[in-house]
Amino acid sequence: MGREILLRPERCILCYACEVACAREHDGRENIWVVSVDGGGVAVLCRHCENAPCIAVCHTGALVREGNEVRLLPERCTGCELCLWACPFGAVGLDLEEKRAYKCDRCGHRAEPACTLTCPSGALTCRCVADFAAWRRMVAGREWAVGLERRGL
Repeated sequence: MGREILLRPERCILCYACEVACAREHDGRENIWVVSVDGGGVAVLCRHCENAPCIAVCHTGALVREGNEVRLLPERCTGCELCLWACPFGAVGLDLEEKRAYKCDRCGHRAEPACTLTCPSGALTCRCVADFAAWRRMVAGREWAVGLERRGL
């Protein structure tokens, strides 16, 4: 099963290190955005949807599926903005100077995405979804057990 960038929003400390790391890897353009929500942070990045609506609306073929990733071919992009409107996560940006879309590419040129390596709080991680789910269940079980012990049960 493929690895994905997964988020633990409760751990985000709004340090924006993921944005800085992404910009460093992509010549100044950050393909990830951190937004503040109720005092915490949420990283907004391409989820590489299985049935990606951005691919469905792209009339030039600039967005394509390669394996388990949605790839952007910038040379085909006309900057029509349809993919921006179609993305349910708001994870596609538009370069106003070049009139082209841009989005997370999971740092395909690296073994691990820069944002996950840089995140100091562990809010972003690159893992297999099934492994992540099992790990989260284990953590939740420990937290539940600790809570019971604290109450004397």
